[in-house]
Amino acid sequence: MSFASETKTELLQASQAQAVCCAEAQLYGSLLFGHTFSAGEISLRTENRAYAEALCEQLHTMALVNTQFTQTGRKWGLAIPRAEDRLRVLQRFGHGPGDLNLRIAEENFNCESCRRAFLRGVFLSCAVVSAPERHYHLEFCVGYKKLALALAALLEALELPTKLCQRRGVWLAYYKDSAQMEDVLTTLGAQHAVLELIHIKIEKDMRNNVNRQVNFELANMGRVSGAAAAQLLAIKKLRACGALAALPAPLQEAARLREENPDVSLRELCDLAAAPTTRSGMNHRLKKLEALAGEGPEIESE
Repeated sequence: MSFASETKTELLQASQAQAVCCAEAQLYGSLLFGHTFSAGEISLRTENRAYAEALCEQLHTMALVNTQFTQTGRKWGLAIPRAEDRLRVLQRFGHGPGDLNLRIAEENFNCESCRRAFLRGVFLSCAVVSAPERHYHLEFCVGYKKLALALAALLEALELPTKLCQRRGVWLAYYKDSAQMEDVLTTLGAQHAVLELIHIKIEKDMRNNVNRQVNFELANMGRVSGAAAAQLLAIKKLRACGALAALPAPLQEAARLREENPDVSLRELCDLAAAPTTRSGMNHRLKKLEALAGEGPEIESE
């Protein structure tokens, strides 16, 4: 089961123990942000069969309307076929048959928890959540701009500010940050989903830190090996022209240490020196060897 499916299943189970007013607010959110919500058609489509069945039962219990339950592939549909039943549902939630623009009728919110319950219904109806293992993304898909703006205002009131955009004729209220997703899911009551999200985030951060450290070490090894290769070539050139034996003892020691230890860092060369030597001092000696080699005749590396 996907992260999105698990989250919606958890929310559906959590909503079973809520107050009657919150249950109605949740139903309202599901229907208003479903596929269609008008006198001509009220319908909803979902990949969660339990959710569709729960809505059918709730509609029958609360509004005394008959619903049509269908299945198409892996999706289930809910519709209210009779015009008088659709009118009864619209009126129940403060809408009329002549409404030209959908809106959120806040008279359906009777307690402090009703807005969160309503948002839970909206999430169940039209939210899309990506697998956090890949990337962080949560969006509410809304068919109408005015309704999307109303949803954004509600989210703002719940301290969940969102961004809006339009894609392929659909308005999206979206989040692309793991902390924002955690806030939304916490507000909805999906505690297990939040814990799973945090767990995945920690794993990803640890993996990224390890990758960064490995990349840093590889890059550092590349720099060390490149510098050592240049130093070895310089030493070879100085020896070939007989200049190495005439150099001061500290330079000869640096040359010998580098030839005997071609893969080690400057810090390790300092530890191998006969007398205490700083990293800067060892680097200066090796740079001096390169500079002296550059003044002599060219030789080819093996």
